[in-house]
Amino acid sequence: MQTFYNLESIPELTQDSVVTFGVFDGLHIGHQDVLETVRARADADELVSILFGFYPHPLTFLAPEKCPPVLMCLPKRIEILEQIGIDIAIFVNFNEQIASMPPNTFVNNVLLELCRAQHVIVGYACQFGKDREGNAAFLESMGEEAQFGVTVVPPTQLNGLPVHSTRIRQAIARGDLCLASQLLGRIYSLSGTIIRGDGRGRQLGFPTANIEPGEQLCPPNGVYAIRAKLTDRWLDGVVNIGIRPTFNGTKFQVESHFFEFDEVIYGKSVEIFFVEKIRSERKFSNMRALVQQIQRDITVAEEILSQQPNA
Repeated sequence: MQTFYNLESIPELTQDSVVTFGVFDGLHIGHQDVLETVRARADADELVSILFGFYPHPLTFLAPEKCPPVLMCLPKRIEILEQIGIDIAIFVNFNEQIASMPPNTFVNNVLLELCRAQHVIVGYACQFGKDREGNAAFLESMGEEAQFGVTVVPPTQLNGLPVHSTRIRQAIARGDLCLASQLLGRIYSLSGTIIRGDGRGRQLGFPTANIEPGEQLCPPNGVYAIRAKLTDRWLDGVVNIGIRPTFNGTKFQVESHFFEFDEVIYGKSVEIFFVEKIRSERKFSNMRALVQQIQRDITVAEEILSQQPNA
């Protein structure tokens, strides 16, 4: 898959395409339905499949105070798009140039001229262009005038309700990881860089890897059974999310302990998959009580993970 990160870097295409566009945060099962439709149409018509996306979220430019936390970092989105089979992914920074484009200008200049769209496929709730004046009906009308095809994919539903990113964020925020995973079509995960902590875990006998999650949405504070992907290796473990009240902490941390693993991995990237919550974070009266609880947490996590398919 070819990937481009600004309009100026996109080479002149030599083949017509099937295009979809949007934010695609989470690449949930609704997004997957749209993308599978794009890929299938491109394959049938022998065209190039293109996703034209925005990263970071447009609200970081339009209304930063309203911007939701991120469900999926950009490298993970690209990884999944490659798995789906999209030919070209374009992720541009939403800026004044794009924000001020009337919807017809966006269609003509970006979709038709730049991407050479012969067919455009969107979700039922798509909105685009200046002041979000464009929608699926507008796109269909332009398609009739400019002679390009338009397919509007109906809502994907789960438990009788449409699948969308807001619903996933709400599920994660209240700790319903089972629902979040069903909506995503995969176990919810965080990707981040391993940073130095204060060494407290090692002092207790449980060396930890602190992870910097950036703007990604974290589940509620607590202890979770996890699977972690470190480069090409899979590790089982537990993660504590929170402020470590036993140590009177105030700084939010994502702190993982990997089983039977004690290597120096500062600066490396890791992806943490949240399999199941074990307990909420709480304050212990002394270090001995904390160590005993960590040992129990590990035993519970090992039992949970033993029942999961191998990665």
